[in-house]
Amino acid sequence: MARKILILGGGPGGVVAASNIVKRLGRGEAEVTLIDRTGFHVFQPSQLWVMAGIREPDDIRRPLRLLERKGIKVVVDEVKAIKPEEHSVVTSSGRFDYDYLVVALGSIPEVSKIPGYEYNVCTPWTIEGALRCRKLLGSFRRGSIVVAPLSWPYKCPPAPFEAAFMAKYLLEQRGVAGESEVKVLHFWREPMEPFGPKMVSAFKRFLELYGISFMGGVEVEAFEERHVVTRGGERIKYDLAIAVPPHNPPEPVAASELGDPSIGGYMRVDKRTLRSPKYDNVYGVGDVIAPSLGIGMAGVFAHFQAEHVASRIVDEIAGAYMGEHYNMSGVCVMDLGYVGAAVYCDFTRRILAGDYPDCVILGGMRAFRAVKYAFEKYWLEKWF
Repeated sequence: MARKILILGGGPGGVVAASNIVKRLGRGEAEVTLIDRTGFHVFQPSQLWVMAGIREPDDIRRPLRLLERKGIKVVVDEVKAIKPEEHSVVTSSGRFDYDYLVVALGSIPEVSKIPGYEYNVCTPWTIEGALRCRKLLGSFRRGSIVVAPLSWPYKCPPAPFEAAFMAKYLLEQRGVAGESEVKVLHFWREPMEPFGPKMVSAFKRFLELYGISFMGGVEVEAFEERHVVTRGGERIKYDLAIAVPPHNPPEPVAASELGDPSIGGYMRVDKRTLRSPKYDNVYGVGDVIAPSLGIGMAGVFAHFQAEHVASRIVDEIAGAYMGEHYNMSGVCVMDLGYVGAAVYCDFTRRILAGDYPDCVILGGMRAFRAVKYAFEKYWLEKWF
């Protein structure tokens, strides 16, 4: 009898896990079902390009129904409850039982929880927010632009800096950089602080080179008209703000036995196996387990984790399969407007021992912008 494998979420983790499992197992061995609320896969790194007018929303998203050509059953529905003790998931329209469950529901950017969002504030952490940013940037001619995350963790740790570089490039194009400023406000004391001294030094150099200010140790309380209000009572002037919204775990995870209140309701997993410590047939990948591993949120983590989890499930069903080892590294390619940069970090020591990751940054070449374009094309063509 075919094993029922249920994948929750159509982001990079869910798509890679489902695709790898059906590739390795015959239909008589596994029945793979992917449930997603929106029915679309979005290549989220390109949301900054939507903000900048380089991409339209349909350029960076694909219908998940396309996965059905691979033998994956796609259900467009909202997960309401996860019941690992009953080996089932409840959605808006019914109940799904499983033999294996892969939770890849990500994290939720809570745009509605950005205080003062109506005051010339936008966020490219959603497609709708990216389009709002495009509109605000389109009418911006001079003044002060601030980029500010509100809390940790959030998707893609370097992304606020990348957004700042893009904004500065736009001002340069319009010839008003001398009448304007771009500033990053961050609760980290130094740029990319959790990633170690090498990364701090590299990002400081980039910020200085392109004339972008950094204010560390700033905890944003709210946005008011023309002013950021910090928790320390400081008021910082701005004309346009690009905000990183608070991120929360999906409610069905936080409300289930998989959620751990000590890490904000995100899913707890074994750091080496990515398996739930309570349920042997439940795995987690991506943003939803990032706090459990002590790392940031990024699609590349979900990708590598999903390959590993798929290998484990295939091995258990097929009897012996030497698949993908758990790759604890991450790569981020950034468009700085002027040039591109790439960051590679090995997070093995971070995950297993709590040390700084081993990071290398390469930048200062336009070729890296081409690399980002190429990876976007590769990703959407490979999986869809």
